Amino acid sequence: MKRALLVVLAICYCALAGCFSWTEDQQGNLQSVGLPGVPIWKSKTPPAPISLTDMGMTPEEASKVSGPVLVLPPDQSIKTTRYRYYQTDHNNCQKDLAKLLADRAASNATGDSPYCTETPTAPVSKGNAFVF
Repeated sequence: MKRALLVVLAICYCALAGCFSWTEDQQGNLQSVGLPGVPIWKSKTPPAPISLTDMGMTPEEASKVSGPVLVLPPDQSIKTTRYRYYQTDHNNCQKDLAKLLADRAASNATGDSPYCTETPTAPVSKGNAFVF
């Protein structure tokens, strides 16, 4: 009983101190809850992959694209996640990724690193709470 009370008090303290954040997927499903940068709870179901038509491509354009997608997470200058799709016979995701990581290391950039994936997901939306 004491332990449960301490956990509840810790959660209330974090909420009152403004140290409470959460992330949601595009459908509004809760993905994580906790302190900023340190989630206490994460959903066990991964976000659904985003399709090419969801990204605004026509079915004809989507049929010409395949292979890994380069995902560029948001940084200080651009606040949205960007996706780079490649034509079926000209997929240079790994080469472009190596170049971006080398540029990133040279400039001592911080934040999430770009990556290649076969199943890109829609970016999550983040929320914070400050109760006073």
